Formats: sequence, C-alpha cells, structure tokens
Amino acid sequence: MRIRFSPFLLAALALLLCASPAQAQFWDKVKDAAKRGAERAAERETAERADRAVTNVFEAGDDAVACVVGDDACVRQAQEEGREVVVVDRDGEPLPADAQPAAAPASPAPAASPAASPAAAPGDGVWANYDFVPGDRTLFYDDFARDRVGDFPRRLEFRNGSMEVVEWENGRALRAKTTGAFDVVLSETLPERFTLEFDYVASDFTNDFQIQIVDGAGEPLGRNYVQVDPYGGVGIESFERGGVSSVQEDRRLDTQMLPIRVAADGSYVKVYVGEERVANIPNADLGRSDRIRFALTDVREEPIYFSNLRVAAGGREILYDRLIADGRVATHGVLFDTGSDRIKPESTPTLDDIAETLRQYGDLRLRIEGHTDNAGSADANRQLSERRAAAVRDYLVQREGIDASRLESAGLGQTAPAADNATPEGRQTNRRVELVVL
Repeated sequence: MRIRFSPFLLAALALLLCASPAQAQFWDKVKDAAKRGAERAAERETAERADRAVTNVFEAGDDAVACVVGDDACVRQAQEEGREVVVVDRDGEPLPADAQPAAAPASPAPAASPAASPAAAPGDGVWANYDFVPGDRTLFYDDFARDRVGDFPRRLEFRNGSMEVVEWENGRALRAKTTGAFDVVLSETLPERFTLEFDYVASDFTNDFQIQIVDGAGEPLGRNYVQVDPYGGVGIESFERGGVSSVQEDRRLDTQMLPIRVAADGSYVKVYVGEERVANIPNADLGRSDRIRFALTDVREEPIYFSNLRVAAGGREILYDRLIADGRVATHGVLFDTGSDRIKPESTPTLDDIAETLRQYGDLRLRIEGHTDNAGSADANRQLSERRAAAVRDYLVQREGIDASRLESAGLGQTAPAADNATPEGRQTNRRVELVVL
C-alpha cells in the first residue's frame, strides 16, 4: 500500500530543515499528525480487506473457510474438518477457480490410542476426579461462525455495552470492551436439570461478570447467581447478604481461554473451570426461566472474550435405567479433538459411567455408534464416525478391562440425524455418540 501526501505537506516537511526551534515544534506536531493519519488509513484498509474476505466466505457457503494464499496450515485444517476452502488474496478477493485447492481425499487415519499421551488421557492426573457430564438435548448453541466479524451475534439479545464478533484462534469469539449485558433466549423454560458451557478469557484479573436467570423484565428469579471473577472467585454467589455461596480464585483466566461449565440438578449446582470443580453447592437457588443473562459487571482496560456457548437439558444420571427404558442413549459427553478420533480428557465422567455400568451388569452388551452432522462430505463423515466409535470401544477394552465380546462399534456418519441440520442446535445435537443395547 502506498500513502500519498499532498504537495503542501511535502513542502512543509522540507521547511522543517531550516525552521526555528518554535517552528520546529510546530512542524513536529504536523509530522506526528501525518504519521497518525497514515496509520489510521492502513488500519481502515486492513479492516476493509478482512470484511471483503468474510463476505466472500459467506457467498461461498455457510461452512466455507477463507484462507489467505500461502497459508497451507489453514487449508489443511479446513480440509481435515471436511469444510469448503476459499483461497483469497491479501485484499480478501478469491483466487480464480483453477487456483483453488482440490478437495482433500478422504483417507482413514490410524486409530488413536487413549494411552498414547498419559498427560492428556481421560481418567488420568487432574481429570481423575472430574465429574461434569453435559446435557444431551441441546437448547441453545452458538459458536458465532455464521456472524460477520464486527457484528453483534444475531442469535443473542443485546442489552447494553460495546460488543462484537472477532476472529479468535481459528474460530470466532464475542469480544466485550465495556460493562454491559446480553441475554440467551431459549425456546422453552430451563428444566430442573440442565448444563451451561462456554469458553472464556478475562484478559485482566479485574474483569468479571455474572450469569443470572432472569424474567422478561430482566429481574433475577433466584437468590443465587454464577460469578466469574478471576480475582474475586469463580462459582456461586448470593444476591442476599449472608446467603449460600462457594467461589474459588482462578487467575488462569487472566491469560487463558478456558471452558467454564455449570451443572444444575434442582438446587444442586456445580461449577467448573477447565478440569477443576470450583463450586459444589447442594442448596443453591438459581431460578428457572427461558432467559439467561450475562451481566458484564466490570470490564476495564482489556476486553473479555466468550465462545462456544451451549445450553442443554439433562446432565449426569443413572445410565443403566435409561438404557433399559429406551434401548439406546445418546451422549454428548464423549468429546474428540476437531477432525480426529482422539478422545478429549473431559470425556472422563461419561466413559467412567459407561464402564461402571458394564461392570455392574455383566450380561449387558452394547453397540457404540458414532454420528456426525452434515457438514463436509458424507464419506469423510462416515469414516470419521467409524474411527471415533472404535476409539471409544478400544478405550473401554484396553483401559477399563471390559470384555471385547460385549462391545461392537459402528460409524453412521450423517445418515441418522437426531435433529434438523438447518439449525446450530440441530447440528450440535447430531454430533454425538450413541449406546445401543444388543
């Protein structure tokens, strides 16, 4: 990019060489102003290029990924995820069709061994006592992938403050730069048993917010709320002086984007940061409605970021009862690395429940099914779901000592959706593992 200066400004800068001290100070200010103007022009052009790139991705398709020419890592990751790639130049314009990458051939990867990396394996180390199990029926899900950078997310309800969608580590996040609030509005009232999950970084120990269940007028319905404050503590706080509370400081949130999870079963509420449970209260009162408010109570010099927001009905329960009653159980508690069959360590409690159920009921036999949404090619999804189902079976046999003859695995890919793939909640619901009684 070239910055053009007017003839007057060039002449003025030339006079600087022979100016008096007072004149020199004046011309120093002129020079600084010119520099700031050039920087602002460059920033505007960069923003315009980014906006053009985002526009081109939306025109290519909802699941397309824009990769700047030369960014081979971006192309590889998108292809591994089965998403369409649009290669753009540095001005955000797509390259000609003959310069676009060919679709990556689907080829099965070797089955991941859960014991390959003990530090990150389910059930090991800090994950041994982790007990969060996400709800199975998704009520709300948004990763902001379908929102334009610079916009407020369309599926959240804006209340006040300064917030916008930004690019964040190969995905999107909601950035809040001031105090304010937004609401998650559900299609139904929260049930007695529900879970809430999102990723968050505070950027500064002074930044904090509250999660309140509110009525249509924005008034809190319970006596308690979830507090997220790296310095003051993360957990459950009370609106009333002397009410029940349980919080724990977690300064990792100053610098790390970490998952925060809430599990409510009636009045029993647990809160987790990463792999650690920070609150465990049997008599909390959060209230119930169809509206969850994120009240950004203190945001100072550094912004805060949210991503991957999910609300679901259900949670941890007695697995055997559901299997006998329904013949099959869908779970979202077995998680995998993106585009991979490597089991994430936060899958520990769900895998523990499956293994313990099999040990208690020796005549129980199960088929483990892998399912995906419809993003990407059907063949790639089928192969990935097969590898993931096999990885769960291998874990139960190799790690938990379950007799291999009691377990089968199958990958159905996108062929048996449990919900409509046209919505984010539907696609999230369809990415699941199912246990089927044989």
